[in-house]
Amino acid sequence: MNSSKSTAVEEAQTDIREHTQAIINELGSLAQEVSGGTEIRELLSRVSRQTAMSLDMCIRDTQQALVGTQGLATRLAAKTEDTQEKLKTLTKTIDIVKVAGEDTARRIARQAHRRYFTTHVHSMDSFDRTILFQATPPLTIFVCSTTGQGSEPSNMRKFWRFLLRKSLPHDALSALRFAVFGLGDSHYDGFNFAAKRLFRRLKALGAGEIVGRGDGDDAHYLGLDGALDPWLGRLWAGVEAICPLPREIMPEDTVPEPVFRVEPAVGGEERAIEPAEERAMAVGDGSVAARLVLNERLTATDHFQDVRHLQFAPQARLSWAPGDTCMLRPSNPSSAATAFLHTMHWADQPVAIAGSPGLPQWVPRHTTLWHLAKHCLDITAVPRRSFFELLRVFSDHPAERDRLAELASTQGQDDLLAYCVRPRRTILEVLDDFPHSRVPLRYLLDVFPLINERAYSISSHAAGEPRVDLTVAVVEHRTVMQAPRLGLCSQWLRRMRVGEAVRMRVERGTMRLPDDARPVIMVGPGTGIAAFMAFIGRRREQARGDSLLFFGCRRSSADFLYEQQLRSWVDEGWLALFCAFSREDEGAAYVQRRIGENWRVLWEMISERDAMVYVSGSANGMPQDVRRAFVAVAVRGGGLSEDDALAYVRSMERQGRYQEECWY
Repeated sequence: MNSSKSTAVEEAQTDIREHTQAIINELGSLAQEVSGGTEIRELLSRVSRQTAMSLDMCIRDTQQALVGTQGLATRLAAKTEDTQEKLKTLTKTIDIVKVAGEDTARRIARQAHRRYFTTHVHSMDSFDRTILFQATPPLTIFVCSTTGQGSEPSNMRKFWRFLLRKSLPHDALSALRFAVFGLGDSHYDGFNFAAKRLFRRLKALGAGEIVGRGDGDDAHYLGLDGALDPWLGRLWAGVEAICPLPREIMPEDTVPEPVFRVEPAVGGEERAIEPAEERAMAVGDGSVAARLVLNERLTATDHFQDVRHLQFAPQARLSWAPGDTCMLRPSNPSSAATAFLHTMHWADQPVAIAGSPGLPQWVPRHTTLWHLAKHCLDITAVPRRSFFELLRVFSDHPAERDRLAELASTQGQDDLLAYCVRPRRTILEVLDDFPHSRVPLRYLLDVFPLINERAYSISSHAAGEPRVDLTVAVVEHRTVMQAPRLGLCSQWLRRMRVGEAVRMRVERGTMRLPDDARPVIMVGPGTGIAAFMAFIGRRREQARGDSLLFFGCRRSSADFLYEQQLRSWVDEGWLALFCAFSREDEGAAYVQRRIGENWRVLWEMISERDAMVYVSGSANGMPQDVRRAFVAVAVRGGGLSEDDALAYVRSMERQGRYQEECWY
């Protein structure tokens, strides 16, 4: 009996020691995962030491007062249950990795905070991917957009190439639990392709999904929120199944500490502010300085739309290929910046910005409120739902708070559409409607969005002395609002004077010329012609193949862009030009009619000479109409059925012979 008791005690001691060490190891892992500062780490260490001491005492108790294995088991079970309850109260981590979708990622982060998670928001290519391969990686949520015809965005390409490495074993990510939400537009054939491929690849590497993939659709009448809201409900149910919450989630008006804290500058921080001109030219995003050398109107002065040809001289080496895009970040009009400070009841003052390393490099850390309002904050944008969510939290006016709550709720999205989205009401105008609801200075960069870059197709092909040529339609239209709706970047460019400096960078476009002399068929109505000016210039320089351009506009006398240059290329034999003037030609002719009229030559080039087809311009119905026109060409030229002709055009797209670059 004594021998069996001694054996039982030894086995129990061994079990307890192993259990103790496992708990200590888990607490140590948690301490490494949590990046909340020394205070949290000290707390974890203290809990770890207390747990170890408590269990050591348990061992001594069992040695001194063992009354049987049943008593030992009861005590051990109670101690284990108590320890597990303590572990549930410890904060765990969620990493949110975004490719674009800053607003969506921040919204997910705020909801995670209400569930007691420490969250980190990263851009895809700046994310430390080695974290995914740890023994206990954090829960990871990917917010992923799609560009072009289903391509990965430029700031995801390094991460995506890494995931595609053949050397990665099939179970490389077996410890990872993840979720993917895509940002796309179902008008495009490549709807959310990047998110779909990412989801499949993570699964192929052994990762386990927390919830099925979410597909946000800008074409939904509620926008991305139409899919995001129900997906978030499923996401948090899945997360809580993995990590049970220690208590009820925090109330909706709970706001975490600001990610980017803005505070009045003091002492040396004031002296660190750069001169105004240098601040406006803040660097760090891979851009180069350039000077404007030409800004001329291409359309007739009495035409309803102002389309401009702008030319910039880069001040440093800048290379690009036909089809690439120029990225520009505009500034607000001075009047808008002044109105914003007045509305917020702020005087201009030096400020310092601290917080997460995720703040873009082009935002200065020591600056002034005026600089932020003028050059950084997108105060003339149409606010997203999250803006109303946060403004409600900071409002101390009951009526305004209730109204903001309605606009931020799932049930109030139709109201938000009518109040804000359809009339294109700006952030400045919303603030005027809610005069008693204001944001604390320290939360400035968490509530108000930053100005995003705008992409413009480059119209020059970089031969000789490089000049960056852009073709820009100045945006101005009417809604029910009294003031016209103005495009921030196009209006900024329209006002720009020769000699002014900007910063620009180049991104690879979605359309690429072939490396051989195959024919190219270009369809570019309106400003869709921009990239094709570079295409034709490069083909002429290389003396390569046939180039056909289908161009459309309203009137030959009003908006025939680059008419003289195009006709000179026709006269030189470098271009075949087919024009459609919708307000002159009988029956409102558009480019798709010209495509149908020339089906014989087009089918011969496509079927026998492997011609490339490029479509560029407004996405409001034009790409679909043009695609149907080429399907009709295949029906008439190849004698195919409608279904087979559609399959033929889709096969061209898969082969890269049918490329689109369209925008809203």
